[in-house]
Amino acid sequence: MKPVFAILTALLASGVAQAADDQGAWAARIGALTKPAPDEVVFAAAGDAIWNRKISDNRDPALQGLFEVMRGADIAFLNFEQVLADSGYPTVKDIAKADPAIIGEFTWAGVDLVSTANNHAMDFGPSGMETTRKVLTGAGIAFTGAGANVAQAIQPVVIEKKGLKVALVALLVSPQFPQIGTAAEDNAPGAAPIHGAQVRLPGGKAVFAPWEQDVARMQAAVAEARKMADVVAVSLHIHWGGPEEIDATGKQLIAHAAIDAGADIVLGHGPHVVNGIEYYKNRPIFYSVGNFVYQFNPDHYALFPSTQAVIKRLQSDKRQYAATMARMILSRTGQFRRIEILPIGLTDDGDPHLEADARAEDTLARVQSLSAALGTKIRRDGWYATLDIPKGKAK
Repeated sequence: MKPVFAILTALLASGVAQAADDQGAWAARIGALTKPAPDEVVFAAAGDAIWNRKISDNRDPALQGLFEVMRGADIAFLNFEQVLADSGYPTVKDIAKADPAIIGEFTWAGVDLVSTANNHAMDFGPSGMETTRKVLTGAGIAFTGAGANVAQAIQPVVIEKKGLKVALVALLVSPQFPQIGTAAEDNAPGAAPIHGAQVRLPGGKAVFAPWEQDVARMQAAVAEARKMADVVAVSLHIHWGGPEEIDATGKQLIAHAAIDAGADIVLGHGPHVVNGIEYYKNRPIFYSVGNFVYQFNPDHYALFPSTQAVIKRLQSDKRQYAATMARMILSRTGQFRRIEILPIGLTDDGDPHLEADARAEDTLARVQSLSAALGTKIRRDGWYATLDIPKGKAK
């Protein structure tokens, strides 16, 4: 019988060797991604970040590889779906709050640009929103989407890298605003909204349609951003219809309206599951890239049984633990040179990592299928996928 010490030593050596193999495998996979030319700009866009626990010290090669890709981008975007607050009181039950110190994780991750237009923007009221804005400003992370009034919330923000100016307009899209005070108004704080109302079509079918004045306000903001930047991105936090539904009278109408007004990219998130990708007037619409960090702990809601039940139900949906990142390579003039779709998996604790196994196959197959229904071809390229970019200039 081998001595216990010898067995432990062998197990440790085996573990170290496996970790080295994994690290080498991920280094090779990341090395297979397209390398941009010196004059090209990499714009990486991921989804919803509910991030209240440190993960930067996790040595998992697939997790570290994901953030290597994010830091390697010239511009990295997330939806900042939480409030940073160290005092005050919640205004709703299903809060997403983190200590302001968590911003160190976002800077470690290389995040440059975020949307704050989501249904958690006012979880700690105006003071929580203002604390969030101050912390983001102090960290040098550009943001828009929530403010002291709707004019501030809808105001575009511009970030410049390698001489390319990218503007962001961000909105919360929902036909029902369940949280009181979430939507910004002329004289009230909140997220830039697109409300909706149920209407009946001539054939009798009842559908939800967006408020005309909200769509007009979005289009005016996009037109303003068009004057300020080379590339205009519109972030839509979508709480509208089924997670995978693309309704022509609702979320598709809104996304198309953004591009009609001059947007180059629509970045969708909010359903917490991936959805399809559509080209409209030769410009990409990502209806949902899914979650990114999803540290929603049911134990935090012991005093709110109904909210705890909702969170547990959401977490039981395995689709919420499969996501994507869009890695876009742009020319100095803002033309799309290449768009890569990277598969992301989340642990049961909501921590993200790159995927290259059967889960990656499933995620990319779902995106391919959902996008094909919208007329978009997605091709496999090893462990990730690429979009077929339409020829010719954007219309």
